[in-house]
Amino acid sequence: MAEPWFGQSLHALPATVLGALGALGSEFLREWEAQDMRVTLFKLLLLWLVLSLLGIQLAWGFYGNTVTGLYHRPDPHPQLAAALDVFGNGSK
Repeated sequence: MAEPWFGQSLHALPATVLGALGALGSEFLREWEAQDMRVTLFKLLLLWLVLSLLGIQLAWGFYGNTVTGLYHRPDPHPQLAAALDVFGNGSK
């Protein structure tokens, strides 16, 4: 029995995708080499993005617990919570 028509296209799909990615990559490299000002701006923006993400990561490492603590409100009724806790432990 003959293989369905879509089976042949599925076998050719990885080669087609890799070919398209290769063509896109080579076009990008040609543009990269031809446009000096665009490349410089792209490199600067990429560097800014990486440094910003690194700064956010470092700041969260230092101040993450403090920031998280700001979002937790203290219990407005500590006596009620203590009374309920006493009843909870007494029933065990």
